[in-house]
Amino acid sequence: MRALIVETGFSRGALAAVRALAAAGWEVGVGAPAGAGLASSSRYRRRRHLVPAAHEDRDAFLAAVRRAVRDHGYDVVFGAGEAEVLALSLLRDEVGAIVPHAGHRQVVRAIDKQELSEAAESVGILTARALDPSTLASSTLDPSAPDPSALDPSALDPSALASERPPLVVKSRLHAHPERPGAPPRIDTLVVPGPEAARRRVDEVRRLGGEPRVEEFHEGRLMAYAAVTAVGGRVVCDCMQVASRIWPPGAGASCRAETVRVDPAISGRAARLLAALGWFGLAQLQFVVPEDGRPRLIDLNGRFYGSMALATAAGANLPAAWAALAVGHDVPPTRARPGVRYQWLEGDLRRAAVERRRGLLLDLAGTLRFAAGAVHSTLSLRDPAPALARIRAMAAARGR
Repeated sequence: MRALIVETGFSRGALAAVRALAAAGWEVGVGAPAGAGLASSSRYRRRRHLVPAAHEDRDAFLAAVRRAVRDHGYDVVFGAGEAEVLALSLLRDEVGAIVPHAGHRQVVRAIDKQELSEAAESVGILTARALDPSTLASSTLDPSAPDPSALDPSALDPSALASERPPLVVKSRLHAHPERPGAPPRIDTLVVPGPEAARRRVDEVRRLGGEPRVEEFHEGRLMAYAAVTAVGGRVVCDCMQVASRIWPPGAGASCRAETVRVDPAISGRAARLLAALGWFGLAQLQFVVPEDGRPRLIDLNGRFYGSMALATAAGANLPAAWAALAVGHDVPPTRARPGVRYQWLEGDLRRAAVERRRGLLLDLAGTLRFAAGAVHSTLSLRDPAPALARIRAMAAARGR
């Protein structure tokens, strides 16, 4: 069987999917714009195709995907990012291969932050309280508050989360809008210090073509539950993980994590949510667990995600289960075993440089010690080219 993954170049989730699908016997091609990326550099990638970015030129994107499918007989086409997922879902009848999602309306509903929150609450899953941007108080505004448009989310100052101004989360209901020519590839979620910064970010999201959603910020432990569901909501493969380090600090992605035993209370509600959404395939539900111990759902990734290599290493090959279901194969139930460790080394090193737990040198040393015996999202001795491609890209960016 043959699978094509389309991405924009440096998706850690796409790389994990290439490795996982190849391990299950799939022949994998990668479609991306010009330039070496992570997935396209992998030794497990059989073919490489020039595919323009979906957000830049949807017609050219579709034409390139159709050509790759026609010339090489791909059975399934996956989108690695939200823009690719939405474009493929919308154009599925013209692709020429299986686009492994439920109906387009179900796809949009699941990844729309507002609709996801409403569906989650209907099955008993807590979410962060939404705030009306127009009613944010202005009496406590600080004119020196930084403009969030100038904030690099990969270098977010942790002190912003300990400000006298309560931090707020500003999201776009959809991260991407590939149906709009010239739309950005992704509208990121930002944690901003206080209502004035939130209002500025709200305006920026609207200028970028998104519909903003403002939420209360909950500080706590990051937890994720990932599952592959068949038609009707039956879970065939799942994994639960808890992060011990995240980047950026306070409001980022897992840079250290470990699989844990699946909590039946979480998995049961998650299964009901995915069934209510009419979901098919892979979904990663992200939760934050604050001091009160009650998990709040903060996002749903209906695609390959950054720490997915952890699930594969723990025995839950999520991409292979998804692909097999898509082509009509039976998939026996599998669950990730607990106690497997994961590290996103680049993110963890950047975190150590900022947090400096017990001092910079000790934090860096601990980061390198953790690397031994952990599964990595990019680094692999059996597949070193993606890590080298990332290093070259970082060096080029620093040079510019």
